[in-house]
Amino acid sequence: MTKSVLPTFLLALCLLWMLPAGAARADCFEPEPEPSFPDFSLASCQDGSPEIGISINTNVTKSIVKILQGADRTCDARIDLRYRIDCLRLYYLKVAQNLPDSGDYLPVKNAMLDAAAKLDAIVRKYEDVDAPPLRLREGHKPMAKRLPPVRAVKEGFAEVAAAEAADVVKETELIIIRSGGDPARRTQHYNEVAAAVEENLVILRSA
Repeated sequence: MTKSVLPTFLLALCLLWMLPAGAARADCFEPEPEPSFPDFSLASCQDGSPEIGISINTNVTKSIVKILQGADRTCDARIDLRYRIDCLRLYYLKVAQNLPDSGDYLPVKNAMLDAAAKLDAIVRKYEDVDAPPLRLREGHKPMAKRLPPVRAVKEGFAEVAAAEAADVVKETELIIIRSGGDPARRTQHYNEVAAAVEENLVILRSA
């Protein structure tokens, strides 16, 4: 009787021992269909440790691009030009906040943080403190998650501020392209991200 029970007990013990590793792998980045904001917070757990940065990964690149494309659908002509700079800033900040502080995507994170800070400075310089902030839903979908409050610049400075913001976007695109050249395995992925950044310029057009 004891001999027949022992193998079963050992098998159960082995399965229990293996469970944490399996759970850690399940937590790694798996983008959901049409997410409002893909969650990168667990994307770095290649060995179950969030401290290790993300290596170049098609899913992560696509998810970054999806966030940037989300900006195009939310910060578009359906809202006044003077709100669009801060709206775009929130998307850049979202990309940056969800990427780890190491790994192949660190230059993207730094570029997004720098761009968000520069856009914030533009908004602060021209901010219309009397204009009510907008509480937009992503893509203007009724059931989508709301963005944080979106600030406006003064109406008379909207085009000037948008032109300054466009320069920030162009600079960010160039930084990402240059960062993708070393190592070369990042090039294609970085070019895809840079192309999505370039598309954000449409947000800052007055028409």
